[in-house]
Amino acid sequence: MFNNLVAVFTGKHKARLLKAAGVASVELVCAGDTWRAIHAECAHRFDTVPLPGRDAGGEGMDLQPLVLTGPQLALVLTRLFRGARAYSVAHPHERAVYQRVYDAAAAVLDQVDLNDAEGKPIPPIVIDARLGSGSA
Repeated sequence: MFNNLVAVFTGKHKARLLKAAGVASVELVCAGDTWRAIHAECAHRFDTVPLPGRDAGGEGMDLQPLVLTGPQLALVLTRLFRGARAYSVAHPHERAVYQRVYDAAAAVLDQVDLNDAEGKPIPPIVIDARLGSGSA
């Protein structure tokens, strides 16, 4: 939640939405269960931007890439930004998923430089936390 408040007060969320809207496409790599949670939060009948289907993310914990367009990514960011807030009606475990995905997407979008005409390709947004190999 703290990251969301910082994003609001610093204008980072709006800047991320503008960057997302300009992306041709980006891969979101996540487990099927994660995509279904995102899809449930984002897919409302009045949205004009269709998302890949709930089954597009594979089964259970299998990591599968989904290709999102810029408008789809902006929709996902907007819905997850709202859903991750403490006053959201979402359950705490849902808010944790929303925050994790938002933060991962934000980390990628924060690297985008809108003024660089020769920019680098956008890396995939990967939702797969792993333990470091150097733990004692």
